[in-house]
Amino acid sequence: MADMDFQRAAVLLFDPVHVNLRTTRYALNELGFKSIETCSVVDEFQRLLRENSWDLIVAESSSPKFDLFKLIRMIRRGEATPNPYAIIALTSWVRDGAHVRLAIESGADDVIVRPFSTQFAEERMRTMVRNRKAFVITSDYVGPDRRSGDRAAMDKDAVVVPNTLRAKADGDEDQLRQAYQDIRDTKKKIEGERIRRLAMRIVVTAELQFDSKAGPATAYDPADMMRTTRELRDQLEQAGRYEAVQVADGLIDHARNFKNPEERNVKNFRLAKELAIGAFAAYADGQSIEKAKNEIASTVKALRKRLSSAASGSSAEDLPALKAATM
Repeated sequence: MADMDFQRAAVLLFDPVHVNLRTTRYALNELGFKSIETCSVVDEFQRLLRENSWDLIVAESSSPKFDLFKLIRMIRRGEATPNPYAIIALTSWVRDGAHVRLAIESGADDVIVRPFSTQFAEERMRTMVRNRKAFVITSDYVGPDRRSGDRAAMDKDAVVVPNTLRAKADGDEDQLRQAYQDIRDTKKKIEGERIRRLAMRIVVTAELQFDSKAGPATAYDPADMMRTTRELRDQLEQAGRYEAVQVADGLIDHARNFKNPEERNVKNFRLAKELAIGAFAAYADGQSIEKAKNEIASTVKALRKRLSSAASGSSAEDLPALKAATM
């Protein structure tokens, strides 16, 4: 790539199959990458992630012995490596559409199906470096925006994340210094947005149950509510906001009541909503999630419409997917 110099880029390459590891390393060398750390053992891969700030992570995703997608989600949430915004390219011998979709939904920048030529890898690398998508944050996902056209352009919450690989490829020292400075600020911004989205997910779930005008939604998943409340609590603890953690602990205790259908009444759902709002307010120094009333209302309306149109085939298992798609 004549217009990009990758010699200074820090690359972490993981593949449990040694012959594939060597093949991929050769392809990266051909593209100009020189500083490449390779590993084929999961524990070593995780250690290297923790101990270093990488510009590019390349990993084989088709190993059945390791949930790589979970690790990618942790990276994007800032839980596994100092630079959560490293470009991540996953390789795969599996051509199955469901596998590729899971890989993309983990937050990776791209999935490159094997076997691939060096020219093909160069084209994909150029796209990742030069035309990287802004990140979106939902209750379930942190990563490049997968939408296209007007939907992507209209998202005011999309975040342009630091791209240290591009700065090094361009040899732009000012851009590189700024990227390193921006990593911490971007982590904080994404942390806050994710906590807000988790709290909103709980609020929306509750409102779907006690909206007196429309009546309760036909689908409710107490397991999803518990997962979301625990995730909210974990994120608040990671942020070091212990007053908010205490409120979230109360929310978890309260959410346990919903295992009993008799406890799924308007009073209890309203209390769940208030606790979720309170946890976010404690995190955000008093800022209320109620400022997002219009967003909450539109989400509830959209979900009710989709639940109604799918009433014949809808179930409690459908609701988390519907909420995630909207939030």
